[in-house]
Amino acid sequence: MNKVISNLARERILEHVMFLHYGRAADKSGVGATFERLATLSAVTDEIGARAVRTGLRMAQISGLVVQTRSRADARLRLYEPAEPLLALTGAYSALALQSVDEMWPGLGLSLRVREEIGLIPQMLTRMGEAYLRGAFRSQRPVDPLNMLLRLEGARPILARVVECERRQVPLPTAQEFARLFYVSPSQTRVILTAAEARGLIRIAARGVILDAAPLQERFLDAQARYLAFALRAGFGLRAASLAKFGQRLRSFPT
Repeated sequence: MNKVISNLARERILEHVMFLHYGRAADKSGVGATFERLATLSAVTDEIGARAVRTGLRMAQISGLVVQTRSRADARLRLYEPAEPLLALTGAYSALALQSVDEMWPGLGLSLRVREEIGLIPQMLTRMGEAYLRGAFRSQRPVDPLNMLLRLEGARPILARVVECERRQVPLPTAQEFARLFYVSPSQTRVILTAAEARGLIRIAARGVILDAAPLQERFLDAQARYLAFALRAGFGLRAASLAKFGQRLRSFPT
């Protein structure tokens, strides 16, 4: 499981499985997540090659997150569908992410709804999938150095820990400690931290002392804000004006 979700590209592939499966009514074909459609969507939106898609799907099948079925309309078509463990994982992540929204926006209670309302996650994914497939989601923004870094194996938990340690003003764990925490080899940990420094996102001194991680924090905050804004607008139907107020609160929320 850790291997499957250890880089951003495979996360995106799993998202595309869910969006194509639940949003199939919006893509006019009603087919769902075939390999060809997954490969095309992944290439257009995230520049993920067909080989990486095939590898990611195979790993997801082995770990029980995705199952392969035959189309009821055309038995020649093989479809990839999210399995119950993937829906459970999505629900747990969504509830955790939405806790920050509930703290900044009292009264919504979205995190509790995700935990308690049976069927809410598939409903959210249906609406989000429809919005995603309708939109022109190839980004026109400049290449984000954080997104490039997060494609490295194990980069997400390691860079998130950098942000946490900087905010707590404590040194980073050693490469060996990172390995025990996140199953990322010491050499790969050093590759990730070196790459983050080379891209100007962090500066680290001897013994894991963080000199600066503000650029990395800002990138993480922007990425999380974009995800939450999409989930709130497409998944829960919140209006743009409300999201603008939420964004202002997010910026001023205590660390």
